[in-house]
Amino acid sequence: MQTNKIRLNDSAYLTSYVCDDYRVDIAPAARPAMIICPGGGWMFLSEREGEPIAIEFARRGYMAFVLHYTVSDKQAEPGDFGLIYGALNEIEMAYDHLLDLAEDDIVDRGKISVMGFSAGGQLAALFSSRHAELFSVILCYPLLDIADETDFIRSPLCPPENREIMEKCFACTGIGDLSGDEWHRIDPVANISCDMPRTFIWHGALDNLVRAAGSLNYVHRLMERGIRAELHIYDNCGHGISLGTRETAAVADEINEYGTVWFDQLIRWMEELKK
Repeated sequence: MQTNKIRLNDSAYLTSYVCDDYRVDIAPAARPAMIICPGGGWMFLSEREGEPIAIEFARRGYMAFVLHYTVSDKQAEPGDFGLIYGALNEIEMAYDHLLDLAEDDIVDRGKISVMGFSAGGQLAALFSSRHAELFSVILCYPLLDIADETDFIRSPLCPPENREIMEKCFACTGIGDLSGDEWHRIDPVANISCDMPRTFIWHGALDNLVRAAGSLNYVHRLMERGIRAELHIYDNCGHGISLGTRETAAVADEINEYGTVWFDQLIRWMEELKK
């Protein structure tokens, strides 16, 4: 396994992962590539949603790049979306780096995908709305429907501990007490267009932090615009399970054999896209 750290700016960087190629009977070829955006509610980056995912892709012949985008736990003024705009600039820089590698036949320009977990899913979805040329976008228990999510966290249905986490998330992104169209520029649903890449989404039905209803609505809106999408909702899964294995679990509840199937289903879906 080869790894490399690519500095994007003072706070953001990429870490690349690629397995050594031991084949002697096949000439080297440009590889498909995946940019991975971990979650963390814009306040931190979840390591469990970075390196372990990259290694799984590298094992299957991909060049995998974990984007360590800029995060903050400081409260922003309502409507100040600097944190999200900054992360969008950083993923653009990461994408430009992959395009440079494509010029050298290291990365397959036609097979660059982007993937995001939770808040990283919001970032990946916004980025994909600007880049129809991407091979695919993969969203894992993503934060997609901000209007619905803010309504939920203010309702009696939201567990108090989850309300506190989401309020902190919205505070540091500048969403704060905004409502209606005031945040449409950073709302993935509001940014859906007819020119977007095929999309794969999975979510846990027991996720009471970022609700699966947001993913259902997002896929519905994609299909209304003719964007092909695949959605999996796993009945016995909550939020943030990563691969669902013991190796990626921060707590015992995140060891979820029922939810481990998503990665193999994703790989099969991506293989179908190549045909």
